[in-house]
Amino acid sequence: MKSNFSSLRLVAVFALMACFTIGYAQCDQGNVYGQKGQKTGFAIVFGDSTGQHVVPTSALSLPTFKGGNKAMCRYINKTKKYPVNLKNQKISGTTVVQAKVLKDSTLTDIQVVTSSGYQEFDDEALRVVESFPKMIPATQSCEPQDMILQIPVTFIYEDEVAADKKREEMEKIKKDFAKPITLYFENDRPDPRTKQETTNTEYMGLYNNYMSAKNTYVTSAGKGLSGSQKTNAENAVETFFNDSIQTGYDRLVKLTNYLVEALQDGNHVEFTISGFASPLSNSDYNKHLSARRIESVLNYMSQAHGGVLAPYINGSKPGLTIHKVPEGQVNHSFSTNAVRETVYGLQAAKDRKIVIDRITIK
Repeated sequence: MKSNFSSLRLVAVFALMACFTIGYAQCDQGNVYGQKGQKTGFAIVFGDSTGQHVVPTSALSLPTFKGGNKAMCRYINKTKKYPVNLKNQKISGTTVVQAKVLKDSTLTDIQVVTSSGYQEFDDEALRVVESFPKMIPATQSCEPQDMILQIPVTFIYEDEVAADKKREEMEKIKKDFAKPITLYFENDRPDPRTKQETTNTEYMGLYNNYMSAKNTYVTSAGKGLSGSQKTNAENAVETFFNDSIQTGYDRLVKLTNYLVEALQDGNHVEFTISGFASPLSNSDYNKHLSARRIESVLNYMSQAHGGVLAPYINGSKPGLTIHKVPEGQVNHSFSTNAVRETVYGLQAAKDRKIVIDRITIK
């Protein structure tokens, strides 16, 4: 009997814990733009539906922004617009907005309770809170309750200037990503002579090995040729290494860096990654090879920056949609079966590739 009573008491404790949430959230403007900044808003539960001050307990949970406190901070920072007139005067300020979160998750009775001293700040803070999506209501013993909260919305001139600069940089990056990113591979890499569609190899290692073999490819491209034909073939391959292979890798690094920032900022990113192979093997083999090439690029992204992108890429964290398209061999044929042309030639080098395109950021 004593054992049964203890079990019931434990169940009750878990039920109470399930209702408990943290009652406030602090926002750091710098978290949004990758730099340190001042606190830009924190929501504090002011009181129950009558305005009486309340403190969270094991039986009482407080209203919560969907996605948590960080999501609320991101929403405020992304939604608010700094009044141009006050920005030009380099004026900062904070407005405190009060709202009642009803049992049905809607917000009502939204009003400014502490003015910043500037009507433009007050109006904008009010607009931001009025635009809030439905929130998770407070609960008392797991039953939804109406509750009042206050949300300071802070406008900091120095942070806004830094944010403007960052936005300009992001716009330049977006324009760059409007063009496809093309990455190139050595013949039958990664993991030659296999039909596996997955690989543990990551693209940076493949790229470094490929660049290290540049002289071999240049020399082999001109093998058997003479005069201007030899010179042209060698120059074309060398230019391809410098202008295409290296440039593609540099753009992959830039995209990966941007993905980290964009996803941590709460954006949704989508792109298509297609794999191709030169037509040396049969179509089935080349599709498997193309799939491995796709995986090697995603492995690079997953391991970069200490693995911060891995949960987005494997789907355990939302925010990133990747469309994989292992096309296989390109619709192209060589005039001969010579190794010089089919392995070391310029056309063969251009056929062995990954293309990342249709990059969208929302």
